[in-house]
Amino acid sequence: MIPVYRTSTFCAFLFCLLAFFICGANSGICQGWSENEIWLLPDSSFAVVEVKDGQKIRHCPHHDANGRLDAEQLIYVLGTFDNEVWVDQQNRKIAEKHLTNHYDKFIAKVMKKGLRGSVNINRDKLTELVALPRIGPVLAVKIIEYRNSTSSFETIEQVKKIEGIGAATFNAIRYYISVK
Repeated sequence: MIPVYRTSTFCAFLFCLLAFFICGANSGICQGWSENEIWLLPDSSFAVVEVKDGQKIRHCPHHDANGRLDAEQLIYVLGTFDNEVWVDQQNRKIAEKHLTNHYDKFIAKVMKKGLRGSVNINRDKLTELVALPRIGPVLAVKIIEYRNSTSSFETIEQVKKIEGIGAATFNAIRYYISVK
């Protein structure tokens, strides 16, 4: 017979492990990918794989485990691209070109469809935010990060608090955004 304390310890361990996988599934910032999901991706899911001191450094995941492009993740990695640390600057250029090619194809489809109603800056995803005039991946990520770090936008004018959104950009998007 197994002592009760061992059974309860084992059950607690299983519960914590299950909670880690359930909660961890959405722990990635914006893109919704956990570190575990990224770790399990094949190298082909990344823009560039570098090797330093015998260890792989995989940069900019943007394809899912099945090889499909994840537009939300693509926009996120482009919006945070300058945060990457590169072993070789030539690889940075290769990755940037690779990601930009994907983005150009994505945004061409988005622009062809056009905006369908207003974009809610309190709840819409990166894929909707980049459809706004003058809003690219960097500003889209800044909007998401701002609303995640503070409470939601009370008025559309608050979007001007984001670095990079001045009067000209605000005037370009003001009729296309909403907060409710």
